[in-house]
Amino acid sequence: MRNPAEEDAERACAYGDCEQAIGLFERAVGLEPYDFRLHYRLGMCYGGCCRLHALVHPDMAVAYLRPALRLVGATPGRARAAIADQLGDTLCHGGTAPRAAALRAAVACHAEAAEIYQSLGMADDWGRTQFNLGNSCCELSEITGESHWQEAVFHYEESLRVRTREKDPERHAAVLENLGSAYHRLSDHGTGGNVRKSIECYRRALRIYAPATQADKIAALENNLGNAYLSLPQTDEKTKARNARRAIRHFDRALSFRCRDRSRRAYGITEYNRAQAHYRLAQTLPDGNPTVAVTGLEEAFAAFQSCGEQGYTQLVRAQLERICRQQECLREESICEKR
Repeated sequence: MRNPAEEDAERACAYGDCEQAIGLFERAVGLEPYDFRLHYRLGMCYGGCCRLHALVHPDMAVAYLRPALRLVGATPGRARAAIADQLGDTLCHGGTAPRAAALRAAVACHAEAAEIYQSLGMADDWGRTQFNLGNSCCELSEITGESHWQEAVFHYEESLRVRTREKDPERHAAVLENLGSAYHRLSDHGTGGNVRKSIECYRRALRIYAPATQADKIAALENNLGNAYLSLPQTDEKTKARNARRAIRHFDRALSFRCRDRSRRAYGITEYNRAQAHYRLAQTLPDGNPTVAVTGLEEAFAAFQSCGEQGYTQLVRAQLERICRQQECLREESICEKR
């Protein structure tokens, strides 16, 4: 027999009164402290899983989900998979715990959930947790400096076994985009093989998105493609120039989808990247002129300054000063040669 507090909590949930539901579920936990279901429901409520509300608190969500996982028992089953999965999601999405530690714990939770889902034949849930595992490995690599890119590649490729283009085009494209970024960051000892794989992933994702409704996603992919071409090994000046031109074409396409006023930060990043490509191209030409690069950097500087991105603003300012010093040195050398 369910206790009255739980029944009242369920009614509050049905009416969308999350704050009242939390109080009632807490009362129910007090009456039945060993019921994993009640801890799980409170973890979901504090995590804002149904809807955002004033009492959303990731740390409180974790505080209830962890005992729920302990209380459900070690036997693999749907309930344990669901709790581990939700705990992994909650650890990924915030809280006051150190970020690296939270991500490592999230990876462990999602890995357990994925194993259970696979054993139960729950393919869609397995594919989703593989995608989440890839994301956590990427972020862990970014914030710790450790290389988890190979693990990320593995999990994304596993996810693609379920998230196919035929079954779910948008999710398929999202996995391809993240897989491309993981390949881009995965070291290939200077051969360019992984960068080329990333280019192929981005191109495959681009073929799925529709310009009319997914302009931001297309712009991000075009920007990523430009960066990938700039990352290819520069074996000689001809190759360097060819890859710079390819990168410029992709940055131009990205800018055609990005509105300066609507997405200033993204606009500034692409302008900055485009300027790097133009500057590299100018360096390959006998009479190379960095004017276009300087103009692009000035555009990026204005965009970053307008949205308060101080780190990027300082980066662009330093690049502009460096180019100006180089041009001044070249002018002085030219004057000396004429004398």
